[in-house]
Order: sequence, then structure tokens, then C-alpha cells
Amino acid sequence: MPINLLSLPVADLQYTLKCMNLGDLIAFSLCSKRTKSFVKSSNRKIDTPSLYISENRIRLKIIASDYQELQNNPDIEDQYLQGHLDNISISLDLFHSSINVIRENGLDVWIKQEITQQDWITHILSIFNESMIYVLEIQNIRLSDLDTVKQFIPQCQTLTISPSCSEDVAKIAFHKLYPIIEKVEIEKNIFANEIDISQFLTPNLKSLSLIDFENPFKITSDDLLAVNITDLSIEFANITEKEMNRFLKLWMKGNHTFNRTKFIRLTLDDEFELNHQEVFKGIQYEFVEEEDYFQFQMRRGDGKKLLVLVEERYIAFNFA
Repeated sequence: MPINLLSLPVADLQYTLKCMNLGDLIAFSLCSKRTKSFVKSSNRKIDTPSLYISENRIRLKIIASDYQELQNNPDIEDQYLQGHLDNISISLDLFHSSINVIRENGLDVWIKQEITQQDWITHILSIFNESMIYVLEIQNIRLSDLDTVKQFIPQCQTLTISPSCSEDVAKIAFHKLYPIIEKVEIEKNIFANEIDISQFLTPNLKSLSLIDFENPFKITSDDLLAVNITDLSIEFANITEKEMNRFLKLWMKGNHTFNRTKFIRLTLDDEFELNHQEVFKGIQYEFVEEEDYFQFQMRRGDGKKLLVLVEERYIAFNFA
């Protein structure tokens, strides 16, 4: 016998909402303003809502906050988790006036007239009391789509530019979106045909990761001196010992304070063998012993310190 959910006492309705999987919760919230309010007041939490944008699709993925707790519970078997994926995570392909719900056992299509893709995102974030997209991944989109993408995003923690994204789109996306982004990860060398990448190293970001294992990023001492990002990681970096030595000598002169920058990490390609004697040639330093490795420590006249960890194909600068 069908039961009118809204006729239940408030406590029973809240318990029912707690038992619903994510997809059913979203579907229920779309029925009316009242049902949306009930779902929102149930305070179901989600972790790191992520948005994946390609030319033909906008996919929103959400994970229930208790997913990590379930994963870390030794009493819960993987088979149970796989059987309850609809309860703890869901992927939604968003279109104008409709959503495709990707479930473990098939595909559901929900239709709601006059609802845009932006409306879907706003609604779903709202019912879970979220204000931020944690990961925005841009794939093979067109330049004309970028303005629309920016409208979708109220605030974002991490922008990921995938290898399928064209160089032109990647560069423009970076400049358009970094003001609302905290962290950026670029998974291809979009500077292969250029020498100067310093304009990407100066924005006020918490972190920037440049990753390309086939086409290393060419870096000079001037690029390193331009860094304004708190945490910069480049893998692979194409830089000579001479350029690193010049960078260290200029830093020792005190012309660059690096007030924001805390770490610069460079992973060198497999064919490079780092000669630390060339890196520190003509520079005064002392060894600092950590638990299982040594660091080179340099101290400037103004008291600022720089710790440098050197391995065979890796060098990290820690501005203490």
C-alpha cells in the first residue's frame, strides 16, 4: 500500500530521508519546494563534489560523507561496498531540462522542464548545504564553452586540465578561472612551443602542479624567481644544474623574498642525473640531517633560510 511520505510525522520523515540513497534524495528534492526544504533540513553530507566537463557532457559526481568511514571500517567487506555504491556515490550527466543518472545497474533519466545545467548544479549543491565544487576537470571543450563553464562554478578548490584539452583552451581556461580556484593541476605540457611560462607561475594560488611525463616543462632560473605560488610541483622539469645554481645565487643575494612561496618541487626526467656539486658550486651551505636523509641549508644575510633536498632525479626547495 503506497504511503504519502509528507503525511508522516517529522521524525519518521527525517528517518526515511536518512535511509534514502543519494539518487532518491535528489529525485525527492525535485518534487516541490517543500520536499527540497525537507531534504536540505535532513543535513545529509557529501564529500568533494566534482564536475567533469567535456564538449558533449557535464558530469557531476558526488560521494556521501560516510563513504570514507565505510571504506576504513575493517568489518565491512568490499563486496558490501560494491553492492551499495548507489547509496554512497552517484554520477549525474546534466543537460538542459534533464539529468541522466548513472547507476550500477543501469541509467535513469529525469526530466524537469525549463531547468538549465547551472540550475541543476545550484540545486544539488544547495540540498546538501554545499557551496563549492571541489574538483573541476576540463576535458576536450571548445573555447566558446569557457564563459559558460565559469557561470557554472560558484567557487572551486581544484582545477584539473586534462591531457585531452587543447593548448589554447587550457591557457585561456587557466587565466579565466584561476581567480575562483585555489589549486591547479595541468596534465600536459601546454608550453611546448613557447619559452616563457612565468605568467602561469605568478598568480595567487595555493598550489600548481604541472605534469607531463613525455614532454618535460622547460624551466629557467628566471621562471623560478618569478614564482608566487605557495606550492609548485613540476614533473618532469627540463632544467640544467647551471640554471639551478644561478637561481640559488640570486636568492642568496636577497633580491627575491618569496613571501608566499613555501615549496618548489622539480622531478627531472629519467635521462637526467643530477650533479649536486654543480648545483651548489660557489655557494656556502651546511648539511641538515633529518630522519633518513640530508638537506642542504643556506642562510642569507637577512636571516632567511632555504632548505634544499637533492636526490638523483629530484630537487625540492623549502623556503623556511
